[in-house]
Order: sequence, then structure tokens, then C-alpha cells
Amino acid sequence: MKKIKKYNKEAIVEAISSMDQSTFSDLGNSNIDEEDLLSMLNQEINPDTFEDKTILGIDIYHYSQYKPLEQALIPILFRIIFEQVASLCILNSSYIFQKYKNTETFDKLFINTGDGGFLVFDSPIHAVAYTINFQMVVRYYNSSRFYPKLRKIIGPLGLRYAMTTDKIYRLDNNFYGSAIINNSRILEKDSLNRFLLDENTYQWLLQEINGIENLQLISINQLKKLSVFQDYEEISEGENEIYPEKMGYNFDKIITSDIQKIGKIISKSTPLSIYNLHLQFQGSLSNDNQKVIVSLGNLNATGIS
Repeated sequence: MKKIKKYNKEAIVEAISSMDQSTFSDLGNSNIDEEDLLSMLNQEINPDTFEDKTILGIDIYHYSQYKPLEQALIPILFRIIFEQVASLCILNSSYIFQKYKNTETFDKLFINTGDGGFLVFDSPIHAVAYTINFQMVVRYYNSSRFYPKLRKIIGPLGLRYAMTTDKIYRLDNNFYGSAIINNSRILEKDSLNRFLLDENTYQWLLQEINGIENLQLISINQLKKLSVFQDYEEISEGENEIYPEKMGYNFDKIITSDIQKIGKIISKSTPLSIYNLHLQFQGSLSNDNQKVIVSLGNLNATGIS
């Protein structure tokens, strides 16, 4: 897991104050020469060193339309699901999540919005696996097979997802960057509970696995050849249920992966091409191992509003 460039806010403010006027002035200073400060900031911050990361955005649809009690309970429910999914990723997708030593690692890479949030991953491969586990838990909740009493009080959850890949950085303990901004704007534009991708994510999957459609064919043996996994250890403990260890694995796998280009949005005067992913996974979370098929996104190609 590549480290994200991190800055200390106090240190940056102190450096700026040492080279700029930090007291109120009676006169404007529009003609001041800022080159010394600009040079220092470029050297200290150096945006060219920001890492590319994949952001997974999760939003509980129509949260504001729930009644007050349900609104108060949904963040608690989200937390229950979040912790369950973190455990599933570590136990059942042990190879790709081997850098996640415990469930607290997911907490450190999560931006909480109350009715959802944003998670930081090294690649779309990680984000897809996490999303599948998340949707599996939600399906068991929605079908009254996980916290059925809470399900009866709150009702079913509708979710929309977005994946974006771009630069991010950290200021103190908060994440910032275009990958997060773009993800938020894509989620805001969707009203059909889809699983949307930006152009960078689409291109990453095209270059690395010859297209997102091949998610249903990819195996751990193939993932090991990708650059993002080059420093990963060969491990035998744990399961690998999202991406099977060998080709031809018949159970607990992605069975459908369809992609559609559906339109553009404008983010900070920059057009973003948006793709619609429909993905189905066959697996099980129950003790009797009864197989279920869950869907991520849908096939509605209507343009984003």
C-alpha cells in the first residue's frame, strides 16, 4: 500500500506566515511580488508527487426522506455494516487486502459523511472487491437475514456507488484531492442508484486487465502480475472469494460485468466522462452456504442529470 503524501497544517501555515504579511494592513498589496512564497510552496507541497488512488463513494439514497428516528439510526446501521464488511474483506479477500492488518485500517482510510462516505484504495481492483462485500451485507440486511428487527424499524437501504481514480493528499488527518471532489460530484448527479465510474478508472482497468468486462475472468494468479501488487507477499492463509485463486473456479465469483458510457458532467470547468457499471456476484454469507446473486448498479443508461 503506497503511502499518501501528508502535510501538517500548522507547519504549512507557519511557513506561509514567515514569508507573508500576517497582520492586517490599511493598504492593499496587489503589486506585491509573491514569487518567493510560490517557490517555497511548490517545493514543500510538490503536487507532482501526489499519489493516484481510487476513491469509492457510497451514498444511502434519499437519506433526508427517512423519518427522524430512522435518520438517527442509519449512521449506526452504516457503522454496523462498515465493520462487518471490513472483517469480510480481511477474511474472505485475504490476498488483495493483506496490507489491511485489522479493521481499524479501513477506518483510517474512510471519510465519513453520516449517510455514507468515501474510502481510499490503491486500485479499482480493491474498490470492486470491497463494494461486492458491502452489497452482500446490505442484501442480507434488506432481505431480513441480518439484523431483521432493525430492518423492520428502518426499512430497506438503497445505495449508489461511484469510483474515481486521481490524485489525493492528506492535510493532518483529512483527505483532499481531485479524486474525492470528482467522486462527490458524480454521486450528486446520479438519481438511479447506479455504480458509476470516471474515465481514469475505466482507463486503469482497460490498461491493467484489458477492460472492466474481464473482472469476471480475473484470478489471483493474474492479479499478482499487476504493478499495484508487486510488493504483495505470497500468502496461503485465508480465503479469496471475490477473485478466485485459479481460473475456472465455479463458485463465489463475479458472474457478470457490463459497462456503458452514459454521458458527461462538468467538474470545476472540466468535463468528466461517466461510465455505468452493472456487476453481479454469486456468493454466500450464511452458515448453510446457500448461494445468492447480488447486483451492483443497474443497466439503466439514461443520462445523468
